[in-house]
Amino acid sequence: MFGQAARLVAAAKARRPGKALPAPGGWVYLVNDTNDFLSWQFGLKRWTPAEARAVRQTLQARLAALSPTPYRMFVTPEKSVVYREWLPEGLDRLRNAADRPALQMAAAAPAAVHYLAPWFERMKRLGFVYFRGDTHVSWLGAYLLYRYVMETIAQTGVTTTPSIAYSDLLPELAGFEGDVYAQLDEADRAAFAADAGYAQWRNMLELGLLYRLHPDTARARRVRLADDYLPGFRGRELVAFETGDSTLPRAVVFRDSTATEVMPFLSEHFARVVYAWHDGDVLAEILDRERPDIVLHFVAERFLATYPDMPPINRLQT
Repeated sequence: MFGQAARLVAAAKARRPGKALPAPGGWVYLVNDTNDFLSWQFGLKRWTPAEARAVRQTLQARLAALSPTPYRMFVTPEKSVVYREWLPEGLDRLRNAADRPALQMAAAAPAAVHYLAPWFERMKRLGFVYFRGDTHVSWLGAYLLYRYVMETIAQTGVTTTPSIAYSDLLPELAGFEGDVYAQLDEADRAAFAADAGYAQWRNMLELGLLYRLHPDTARARRVRLADDYLPGFRGRELVAFETGDSTLPRAVVFRDSTATEVMPFLSEHFARVVYAWHDGDVLAEILDRERPDIVLHFVAERFLATYPDMPPINRLQT
């Protein structure tokens, strides 16, 4: 099986000059990414015992440093894991590696690290939970991710308002192109359109339901952070939201792009929540300043490959 996986993954990578791997039915998967996730997914790359031990120690040290504040990490699986059955070029016949980083981390700290592959495997029967042309969860997938997060928060003992029901959302038909689809090689476009063209809307690869909060019930508002809030911050984004309800808990959320569509829903449940997007780091200065009741952490599965080098807590000002 290892030899077959090596051949199929190498062939898929070699045939694509970019990062877009087209599949029948109008789907596009990620290939040739910086972390080479397909090689991790199918066991061609693995952590060494020393690397796995380093990650376990990192998690233990982080939990100890944050205690008694609850810390919960949510690892969003890659689309190729949740929709492995639609991978092209024979990759659908391969088995996912049972020791890939996300599974090892969830096993090392089961209360703190939540790998959502089983959740999305269940939920994908409700509709597409990933965009066909992107690596990210769809608008439906983001809502379902939010629901999982809220159920997890409830288990920590942190008390907040009930989850927003699906019936309370405002659905809106919207088009989505997708970053990976946009990188589809010109030589692949004609064959790709043979299927995708049947349900392609203008220059958008797909149409879907975008879910918003009702403006009359949404309470969370973005608030300005002080100019000197976090000197030395060079991340993608640092924002805060407040509901004006001091009876609710406070939160800090360390995130990447997997949490972007979750933020409007999640922000409704906290008096104040600060979101930091900074290379996957848990930043000490924000924790010191905010004194949160809970710390949440969102990360895409493919970024776990480099976790052996991640510090338990990062401090920008040394």
